[in-house]
Amino acid sequence: MSEAIRSPGSAARWTYRLVMLGALALMLRLNWPGHLSVDSVLALHEGRFHLRETWNPAIFGWLLGQADAVVEGTGLAVAISGALLFAAWAVLAQLRPVTSWLAPIVALAAVALPQVMIYPGIVWKDVWFAECSIAGFVALALALRSGVAAPRWAWLLVSALLFAVAGLLRQNGLILAAPAAIAIAWAGWPRGRVRSAGGAVAWLVLVAAATFALSVYAQPQGVDEPDDAGARGVRIVQTYDIAAAVTRTPLPLSHIDRFDPTLDDFIRSEAPKVFSPTRVDTLDDDSALNDRMLQVPSDVLRAEWFDLMRQHPGLYLKVRAEDFRQVFATPEIDRCLPIYVGIDGPAPAMHDLKLKTRRAVNDGRLYNYSTWYMDTPALSHITYAAIALIVGLVLLWRRDPADLAMAAFMAGALGFAASFFVISIACDYRYLYLLDMAAITGVLYLALDPRISRPPERRQARH
Repeated sequence: MSEAIRSPGSAARWTYRLVMLGALALMLRLNWPGHLSVDSVLALHEGRFHLRETWNPAIFGWLLGQADAVVEGTGLAVAISGALLFAAWAVLAQLRPVTSWLAPIVALAAVALPQVMIYPGIVWKDVWFAECSIAGFVALALALRSGVAAPRWAWLLVSALLFAVAGLLRQNGLILAAPAAIAIAWAGWPRGRVRSAGGAVAWLVLVAAATFALSVYAQPQGVDEPDDAGARGVRIVQTYDIAAAVTRTPLPLSHIDRFDPTLDDFIRSEAPKVFSPTRVDTLDDDSALNDRMLQVPSDVLRAEWFDLMRQHPGLYLKVRAEDFRQVFATPEIDRCLPIYVGIDGPAPAMHDLKLKTRRAVNDGRLYNYSTWYMDTPALSHITYAAIALIVGLVLLWRRDPADLAMAAFMAGALGFAASFFVISIACDYRYLYLLDMAAITGVLYLALDPRISRPPERRQARH
């Protein structure tokens, strides 16, 4: 390939960018003004009326409310989130000195995936979390690649803000900040260990400060009680683990027995009838069980959960392993909400928002299109975990400054996925959507410049 073709303004680079622009336009054409499930409708309701009604992250409703205040509905929010994704992928070309014609070809294949062409049109916090994470790591890569202090810190500030938003959309998403900080320290190591470590710590402080500020600002004004969404989430995990454990073996449940001598027997009797490793919602099918579990004080439930881990670690690990298998391997993907199209939600919220249930012809077409990928490697977290691992190892071998940021993204996505071993309560495909998108981002990045040899200065350093 000639130098003219490989130059920063090459035809390959601009073709790649045009693919991203066309993908954004097509995604909006097919999905706008967005697909809304129950969670989406309730979050929009919170954002429009400045309420706190669910255990959705407060920032999700707040962001929806900000866009809704400009253009009623979710159309603007979907357009902004989609633009963030495809703009971040387009900017990947700035990270490499040359652009291969492989990049637009790989990009065309990527945008055909339902994760790329349909999911950005679904108003889910998991989708926005993934998009903010991608943009955050791209901004981080731009910072590490810059040799000038001012733009480097500007990009670090942008990345810190994006990481904060991502972490508030998915609390376990803050895991991503750790490998990102390592990448900052590693990239700056040749300029001095203390300086590079200090820069990484300073960046983490920025992320923490932005997270705190946004968490306060996103809370609806006038809400007097502290936000207990996190505590409710932990309680649900504890209830789910206990129900799973008694389904496998009749545990004594001594703490619950002391609180209510009849409840432990009731749990052992009823939980196995409704428990499913695919999702916690099945426990709600037994209203009596659900009501009585809600009466258990949090400290009693917590003590029972800790006893399960301390006294029956093998049982706890088996329970968690099966839950994780469901969300990571999705053995029955049809039960794991692999795609969502249309609009539906609780009637009161739909009425307040003046929304109507939507199941349009185009929605059916999109769903049918997604079924082509179900039960194939293209819609499998296992596939993307393997890709992320391989991409990460290749980038660590090559080790350009931007490579370190992208390798950190692969490690962070794998770590995020692994965290569901502890917290998984349902197998919904969207929960590990970040893993798929991180792997796709890594492949796009490598396709832009597929050379895997180390730069000359790296090779010389080894001798």
